[in-house]
Amino acid sequence: MALDTLMLGKGFAVEILDVDLADIDDAALAQVRDLWMEHKVAIIRDQTLSDDALVSFTERMGPLFVHVRDQFRSLDRPEIMYISNLEEDGRPLGALGNGELHWHSDQTYTRQPVFGTMMYAIEVPSNGGDTWFGDLSAAYDAMSAEMQAAVDGHRACYSIEKKSLERRYETPQYQKDQAPDQWHPMVRTHPYLDRKALYLSPGHMTRIGDLSFEDSEKEIARLSDWAAQDRFVYKHCWRKNDVVIWDNSSVMHRRDSFPPEQRRFMKRTGFHLPKERGVPF
Repeated sequence: MALDTLMLGKGFAVEILDVDLADIDDAALAQVRDLWMEHKVAIIRDQTLSDDALVSFTERMGPLFVHVRDQFRSLDRPEIMYISNLEEDGRPLGALGNGELHWHSDQTYTRQPVFGTMMYAIEVPSNGGDTWFGDLSAAYDAMSAEMQAAVDGHRACYSIEKKSLERRYETPQYQKDQAPDQWHPMVRTHPYLDRKALYLSPGHMTRIGDLSFEDSEKEIARLSDWAAQDRFVYKHCWRKNDVVIWDNSSVMHRRDSFPPEQRRFMKRTGFHLPKERGVPF
């Protein structure tokens, strides 16, 4: 039986209705995976997931991803990363605080970037903290031939340190060693659907081809402005117990700030492609 769905964005982003991810059979799981890949962002509301259930579902989507920033991982389930502004014993419980997060795609600074990211909302602020998604395949398709020629066949360098410097915290040396800078194509082909998309992560990109750092930043800003047009964007307003899954090969995302006195606590997991498909092409 086909799952019921509701389209949310402008040609992408789908809500999948009446699914319990903690008790999903293989047939329904295959539909969720197919809907997610087709629509790039999938929203499943009203979930109740233990940590074990969250990790189990994620692993059924693909090989588990473990984030290099181990200070924000669950001690019991290191596959889970906390995204939060809360503190525990005077130290941040999770990553990213309450400030605005600029456009990026997850873990582009790794050789095999995480394919899918899943976020489970435990606590959400009453205002702010919304996540915006940009459809990079639609943005690529809408480019003129001249614009496409400027990115086709070109590569960009992605660094774990760029966002760290913007947020004024130092990345420990052992984490830098685990995530050295990587060069990836600026146009990425979807590993299963054969569609093309910009591979754009302004929060991580430091260089484009042979351009200087200054000229690279100008080109990154130009591409970001293009891809962030309203016609390519879906805004997700979080509710408690939402699960959102996004395809890092096809979308970028950003987050609005929210008041520091309000609580936001998310559990984040991710999954890779199989190794033979994992390196962007």
